[in-house]
Amino acid sequence: MTNTLLHFGRDDQGYNAFAPPPSNLKYSSTLTVGIDTSITVPSSAKTWTVVFSLEGGSSIWVDFSGATAAVPAGNTLQATTSELNPASRTVNAGTVVSMITGDATANVSVMLYANI
Repeated sequence: MTNTLLHFGRDDQGYNAFAPPPSNLKYSSTLTVGIDTSITVPSSAKTWTVVFSLEGGSSIWVDFSGATAAVPAGNTLQATTSELNPASRTVNAGTVVSMITGDATANVSVMLYANI
């Protein structure tokens, strides 16, 4: 299978417009409270753009460090490797992307685009 490459479109003034084609590497899940899921970014390209489509109103925590994503606890700021509702990130091949929610359920879709 050929990886979908990430190409930026141009708007009428020549600026980059983020409107990628549909990816051929898509994943989806209905997360349930406190149960993590993860994917490992393929090695068929050196770097990838990971794009998230998250259910409106959901809180989805995502970790790119190799640790399991964690829902925060307590009312003070703590160091973390998890990010709340990221839109997209550039990662290297082999990166483990872990996701978790503190909501009863949360739908998530993940699309991968190979970078040149």
